[in-house]
Amino acid sequence: MYSDEFIADGIIKKDERAFGALVDKYGGLIKSIVRYHLSDFPSYIEDCENDILLALWQNMAHYDTGKNSLKNWIGAVSKYKCIDYKRKYYKELEMENIEDRIIAQNDVYESLKEDVQSLLAGLSEADRELFYRRYILGERVEEIARRSGRNAAILYNRLSRGRKKLKRCIKESGIK
Repeated sequence: MYSDEFIADGIIKKDERAFGALVDKYGGLIKSIVRYHLSDFPSYIEDCENDILLALWQNMAHYDTGKNSLKNWIGAVSKYKCIDYKRKYYKELEMENIEDRIIAQNDVYESLKEDVQSLLAGLSEADRELFYRRYILGERVEEIARRSGRNAAILYNRLSRGRKKLKRCIKESGIK
């Protein structure tokens, strides 16, 4: 069995024998930590184990024998790599949920758009445009009147009649 000092010094010097000794001596520890932390995410286990080994290979120079044993240092690196993988999983899951919500909202929007268009079809072209400008674009009646050169009172009257007509259409169709 190789000593921790041999393993650490060998990996710093990029000696593959030392790396093999690390895997032999601490591979079980790494596997158990990863399986404990990522048991709910089996598809990430192997990748995480490989990333831990790569991190140990690349960062062994940061290991300080005065602060920790090699076993504890490897355990800490393994644990934090598992946390990184959990964060990655949750971020991917959140992005999928956002995409699903956007698709659902677009479906609802298209359905509502069709419903509104079918309701407004009962109005004259001029009234449809008035409703669009007032209720969809949110323009003030005074602004619409100024642009069209019409009296605001007439436009308010047309909006009122149009709303009454839409209410009748909704009642007749049985929509609640």
